Amino acid sequence: MSKEELEINSSKIKNNPDESEVTKRLCVHELTRKLKKKQRKENIGKVIILLIVTFLIFFLSVVIY
Repeated sequence: MSKEELEINSSKIKNNPDESEVTKRLCVHELTRKLKKKQRKENIGKVIILLIVTFLIFFLSVVIY
């Protein structure tokens, strides 16, 4: 939730304390799933960069010798 959404929800609760509103709750499982997806994408990028650098070093060493 963004800061604005939190402020809007808190103001609604202050204005209408008798009414109970259902707010979007953060689920731990969803957050960990999103974090794992993000980390997986970052790791794939790092592996690709590592493979390219390794290939370039190998290629340059073959060309020099």
